[in-house]
This record gives sequence, structure tokens and C-alpha cells, in this order.
Amino acid sequence: MEKHNKIQNLIQHHFKCDERRKKFIALFIVSLIRARTICLSNLSILFNPKVHTESNYRRIQRFFQDFEMDFSQIGQLVISSIPQANFILTLDRTNWKFGKKEINILMLGLVYKGLSIPLCWELLDKRGNSSFRERKDIVSKGLAILGKDRIKCLVADREFGSGRFFRYLKKSGIDFHIRIVKTTVIKKYKSKISDVTSMLSHLKLYKYMVLPGKKIIYDEEIYLSGMKTEKDEYTIIASSSNPEEAQKIYKQRWTIESLFGNMKTKGFNLESTHMQDNEKLKKLIGLITIAVLWCYLIGVWIESSIKIRIKNHGRKDKSTFRKGLDHFCKILNSIENLIFEFECVMKVLSCT
Repeated sequence: MEKHNKIQNLIQHHFKCDERRKKFIALFIVSLIRARTICLSNLSILFNPKVHTESNYRRIQRFFQDFEMDFSQIGQLVISSIPQANFILTLDRTNWKFGKKEINILMLGLVYKGLSIPLCWELLDKRGNSSFRERKDIVSKGLAILGKDRIKCLVADREFGSGRFFRYLKKSGIDFHIRIVKTTVIKKYKSKISDVTSMLSHLKLYKYMVLPGKKIIYDEEIYLSGMKTEKDEYTIIASSSNPEEAQKIYKQRWTIESLFGNMKTKGFNLESTHMQDNEKLKKLIGLITIAVLWCYLIGVWIESSIKIRIKNHGRKDKSTFRKGLDHFCKILNSIENLIFEFECVMKVLSCT
């Protein structure tokens, strides 16, 4: 019980709800990490061993049905847990289908030490790409939580390349490096010049180039840079400023792809949920966010004190997230035998 109280203390000041709800959230996250799945029937077995599994299951169901979660509080928990002055934001979308239900998640993340951590998310009640309004709303929520001064820039893939979105980001004072489609047309005054690839077609493969001066695309003045990746394929990045660093910073976009993998098959199997109600799913993602955050922080702490093994393919033998998940799971599953290790992890998560 004392151990669970210490875990509850990690969220104590971030959730403005009664102690019973805070205890539930702590128990749910512990069960989630121990089980490595969001399957509620599995979680109900681990949730509270002093209570019948069926009672645990009904309690979990009631939480998702009745609890009004303030998602900005989770965002505040995330940024207060990360010792970093400013952040690169990542914006992307992941989707899958459960029966006839389209599950479509738009997410804004924070990059920390080569990782993305969720800051805001929305369930889109449709299939396919997000709209300008949906993109604007989620970035506005992130801006309200984080503040403009702590945002270095935003990176995103081709889905998010549009004049309206560029104008919104500029007006909000958010720098960006966003990939655009290769058929994008560059304009000079009111006449069409050509698609952007015509200015990069002479490049050798993987040779990076910043086009001189600003160019007009989507009726906006933007810096452009890019490279040819293979025959007739290009990575072209639109930047509001500092185009010379666009290629390096844009690579951070892949951290949100890794995040989706960690939330799904490489971590908590989010895609196996049978939840179909968007509000319930949004709460579930909120709880997974805390679990992901804690596993990341533990993984970063582990890597700070050991030599990182790099395999022949150039990647780590185990991801930072997986190291944290494995270590925390081991401790929680044998907490009475690993008291010292538990206390060390609590210090990491409490930032003390």
C-alpha cells in the first residue's frame, strides 16, 4: 500500500479530483505497465488483488463512463516532468479500424532526447486527413499549455502542408519545418513558374539544397529546401525561417512515429482496445500518456548511467522506451524484492 501511495504522489498535484479518483489513476497506470496491454479484462486481474476481478472490471468501466478528465492537466504533468527549456513539436495522425468504427487520432507531441511524448490529442470522427480547423485547434491547445516562448518550432509531414495552416502558424509566432508534396507549384507574382522538383532535379541522390530566398507556394512566402531520395522522389521542406537547419530538425518528425509504435504493438497494444466511444478512447490515451512518459524517463535515466550498445544496423539494441518499460515492469511485478530499485525509480519520476 505504501508503494502505491508513492506512485499516487507522482500525480497528486496535477489532477484536481478527489483522492479516490487519483488512487484509481495510479492503480490503472501500474496495472497497464505490468500487463503491457490495455485489455480491460487483463487489467482487472492486476488492478486490485483484494477485490474480485469482476468488481475491478466494473470499476474500470465506470471510470471511463463517468469521470470528466481535464486533459490539460496531463499536458502540465508532461511538461513539468521534462527538464528542458523549449521544445520541438511534432504533429501527426494514426488510424486503424475496429469493426465498422474508424479510429483516427490526431496528436501533438513534444520531442525530448530523440523521443516524442504526447501533449494533446483528439479523436477525429471520420476517416482520412485532418482539416485545417482540427489542426488549428490542437496546436492552439498545445500553445495554451506550453506557451509560445517554450516552442522552438513545429515539424509535420505532407498532410499538414497548406497555406491556411502556414498562415495560422506564422500569426501564432510558431516557426515550422513541414514537408510538402513534390507537385507543389512555385509562383512568381501571379504567374506559375513550375513545380518545386524542377529546382531540385539536378541534384545527386541525398544531396541537400536550400533554395535561395523566399518562394511563393500556397500563396505564402516560404523558404524551401530539399533533396532527391531516389528516382523521381524528393523530400521537400517548407520553413518559416532557418531553412539551413530544416533537414536536421525535420528528422525529429520520426519520433512521433516511434511514439505511435510504443503506444501500440511495441508497448501497450492500443489497437487491441474494444472501446469505440471517442470520449472513452481519449481518456484511455491520457492514461497511456502518463505510462509512456514514465517509461521514457526511466529509460533516459538508465541510458545516462550505462554504455549504450549499438548493433551492426546502427540502432540501439533496445529502444529507450523499451528499457524503461522492461525495468519498471520488472520492479512492479516484484516490488517487495526490489525496494531499492523502486525508490530509485520514484526519485527519477518525481524529478528529485
